[in-house]
Amino acid sequence: MTTFIATLGFDSTRVTRPVLTYGLEEQDEIVLVHPTDHDNPRAEEAKNDVRRMIAELQPNVEIRTVTLDPDGFFDSIRRTAAQIDAAEDDVVLILGGGARDIYLPVAFVTFVRQSSIDSVLQFSDISGSVSELEIPNFLHPPGKSVVETLEVIVNEEHEGASLELIANVLNVAKSTVARHVTELEERDFVRSEREGKSKIAYPTEQGCLAVDLGAV
Repeated sequence: MTTFIATLGFDSTRVTRPVLTYGLEEQDEIVLVHPTDHDNPRAEEAKNDVRRMIAELQPNVEIRTVTLDPDGFFDSIRRTAAQIDAAEDDVVLILGGGARDIYLPVAFVTFVRQSSIDSVLQFSDISGSVSELEIPNFLHPPGKSVVETLEVIVNEEHEGASLELIANVLNVAKSTVARHVTELEERDFVRSEREGKSKIAYPTEQGCLAVDLGAV
């Protein structure tokens, strides 16, 4: 079972296209997030369009709405996070449409609940395409010694850094570097490849960004 949490404005396509791109199954749930505004006919039409299209394709899908107060930024973050926490299985968060007043707090939650979200999909304003976003994990940075290992790997971004090279630069044991690289791989900051008997570490985009922003 998948719970889709999607921001909705006046265009139902910004919800239905990401949902259908990801794949919809029986017993899935769609949570439509929109501002507290019950008097807007265009918003109501968009919600009805989503319900109508989903019912035609997969009638055994529950669709419900959650309203966010445009003037309550912190409360909107709490309410969105609560929806993620309450989901029983997979969570897909869709940054589709809707007013910036709700889009921003929902987007913010993708960072603070990154480990609880299985996929973040974005509907492009430019091309109308759907893409999956990789949300960097900066909430719980690694220890200082692990960060130093990451910095060496980032400095060797193009050639890659062997465990031996990192150990020599930092003057630490190779086994220590191996543990650091394993942790960095688990965080998606680093990827590694075998070249002969050597293990070569390369930074991911997320790893480079973490160092560039001083986020670790």
